[in-house]
Amino acid sequence: MSDNADVINGAYESFSRGDIPAVIATLDANVQWDVTDSLPQGGSFRGPDAVGRFFQGLGQAWSDFSVELEDVIEGGEHVVGVGRAHGKLRSGEPAGYGFAHVFTLTDGRITRFREYADPDAALTGGSS
Repeated sequence: MSDNADVINGAYESFSRGDIPAVIATLDANVQWDVTDSLPQGGSFRGPDAVGRFFQGLGQAWSDFSVELEDVIEGGEHVVGVGRAHGKLRSGEPAGYGFAHVFTLTDGRITRFREYADPDAALTGGSS
């Protein structure tokens, strides 16, 4: 496994422990963090402080949230995490989505994050 994949695996492990400061520590000072607007925590964030606000928004949208990582695929400066997120929205409704997280790294730091999602009906307003 490459150093870049190791950084991303470590970030996922930190997130699963709830150690958001450790995730933030992997970011470049000018990181661009983009999450599809089809998710309640969606938006664009630039810089570690803004990404910290993204994680706060994640906690505001979900009362329970976890990520199940299925695979990490390394391709040079890009690392892709594929998996499923699920939990309970603050409204009390269970919800989830499949995801692909595309990370770009330079010198071992995350410079860009893009989240692509396949939301379940609870997030799209469709019937379950």
